[in-house]
Parts: sequence; structure tokens; C-alpha cells
Amino acid sequence: METKKDNCLCGAGDYIVMACSGASDVGQISDLVARKLRDNGVRKMNCLAVVGAGIEKSIENFKTKEILIIDGCPIDCGKRLMEQHNFTNYKYLRVTDLGFVKGKTPATEGNIQKVYEKAVLIF
Repeated sequence: METKKDNCLCGAGDYIVMACSGASDVGQISDLVARKLRDNGVRKMNCLAVVGAGIEKSIENFKTKEILIIDGCPIDCGKRLMEQHNFTNYKYLRVTDLGFVKGKTPATEGNIQKVYEKAVLIF
């Protein structure tokens, strides 16, 4: 798949990814997978903090899009934010559900690729 680095890849395209970018290793993997989806032109990436900050104009726009939330661990920060803002139209992937263990899963290219291969199939 062609990389679209010359174009702005943030924002609200039809297919959006937002990810946990937490301090843990699985949070880092979540973030890097989202960036890889963006870089490969699979989804536009947007900032989950926009939802957390309650930016209503963006939230209402996001509700019309196909969203993938990637959380690192069972704390489910991304999923909780979506629920707090009454999102119903999103898909969900949790890194630890794929067998990775928080605090024991370095953000290696191999681990990122394993999660990416699952995420790229979600539409």
C-alpha cells in the first residue's frame, strides 16, 4: 500500500483511528500502530485528546465517521472516552487481548506489526 506522507494525514476522513498513547509499552504500541495505519493511508489519525477535552464540533463530526479505537490495556481509556461522549459507531481493538502483557511487551517492530496486521483488517 502506498504511503501518503506528502499529504496531511490528520483530521476527519471517512475512516479514523484514535489510540491510547499511554506511558506503558502497550500504549506505545497502540500509538505506533495508529501512526502506521495513517502512514500507510489506511485511516486518518486523530487525537483522542480532542474527545477527552470535549471539543464538541470535532466530537459531532467524528460521530459521522468510521472510527477505530486502539487501547493498550484493560483500563480502556479510549473506549471509556467514547462511551462518555455517547459514541456508538466505533470499532475497538485492545492490544492486551492479543496476548501481549502490559509491562512486558517492548514496542519492537515485530510486536507493532502483529497488532497492525489485526488492526488493518477492522472496517
